[in-house]
Amino acid sequence: MEHKTVYVNQDGVRRTMISDDDRPNEIRVYTEADMTSLVDNNKALAELHPKGSTNKLLARVPMTVYEKAVIEDWDEQDWQKWLNDPDNRAFRVWGGTV
Repeated sequence: MEHKTVYVNQDGVRRTMISDDDRPNEIRVYTEADMTSLVDNNKALAELHPKGSTNKLLARVPMTVYEKAVIEDWDEQDWQKWLNDPDNRAFRVWGGTV
């Protein structure tokens, strides 16, 4: 039998621990995150630091992406690929390409 327990539900992040009686040594975590405030804040930061500025902040990425990168042991090329993907533009603060 599968069991789901919500153990975090705050600041736009909800984490659910999932266990199964048939696999007692396994625990899965399902993470949901509301990206609205992160995207809005990144847009405001990008407007404060237009192209050509001395801003050193490249991006602010969702915690779920960071966790995936840690699990998959991303290197610099993996980050470049993710950051330069047009689908991830909302998480960029700096306007150039990596």
